[in-house]
Amino acid sequence: MTVVSIVRAENVPEAVREAVELAGGFEINEGDTVVIKPNAKNQARPGYGIVTDVAVIEPLVEMSIEKGAKKVTIADGAAYPTGSYHTFSAFETMGVTKLAKKWDLDLVDLNSYDSVDLEVPEGLVLDNVRVGRAVTEVDFLINVPVLKTHRGTLLSNCVKNIGVGVACREEKKRLHRLGIDEGLLDVFSVVKPHFNVVDALVCIEGDGPNFPPGKPRPLGLVLAGEDGVAVDAVCARLIGLDPLEVKHLRLAHDRGIGIADLGQIEVVGERLEDVATIFERPSTFMD
Repeated sequence: MTVVSIVRAENVPEAVREAVELAGGFEINEGDTVVIKPNAKNQARPGYGIVTDVAVIEPLVEMSIEKGAKKVTIADGAAYPTGSYHTFSAFETMGVTKLAKKWDLDLVDLNSYDSVDLEVPEGLVLDNVRVGRAVTEVDFLINVPVLKTHRGTLLSNCVKNIGVGVACREEKKRLHRLGIDEGLLDVFSVVKPHFNVVDALVCIEGDGPNFPPGKPRPLGLVLAGEDGVAVDAVCARLIGLDPLEVKHLRLAHDRGIGIADLGQIEVVGERLEDVATIFERPSTFMD
């Protein structure tokens, strides 16, 4: 049974560490390379639910170094058109640039031309996809999304943060054109993170993933787990959604890419029923 942890973030760094340990901890070996993939969607400041809070990212850097990682990189590719591919501008506004200087980390724009084409075996809509090279040549990939509702996919979290976030420039638009849920799952099937840590300090409800028109919703939680699909399933239920009504989670579960059945997931730390909060649904998914 896969494990997903939920921790109240009264002290964010401590909560991140506790969430990771409760969910099994990092299997990082001496000399490994680590890539941390936040949501650097656009030039937004933390605290509004749009981008991953640097307070969640920094403990992951520390833990990776403590485990003996020889190199830690923070990598993402900003959205289009809302971010206009300005990944480094997003990093600057988020506080990631300052963090990288403090810890002597590399920053990578996954929208750059340093990319690689990956085959997608038995893809739903893709035979191949071009992604940032950094997420393919790494020993340990840590996915750090921020929890949101989304007008296009109902839920935006672990699977979507990888599925769209690591795809290069025009590939992002191709995913949307061919079928966003199917496309992002195809990418996630070939770039699977080793661990997922969710920033649920402040989330977005309603017509996300942007604010406005979405609305910030403070939860004050951190969630973690190895299986990104399982983490998303718990997050879906956390905000009042049936995990299997999220199309990309249902497809992932049916194809054996991850577990979306809550009956097969062990939730540790806080009880799900004690922290569950009903979020406003996107207008595109109203009954």
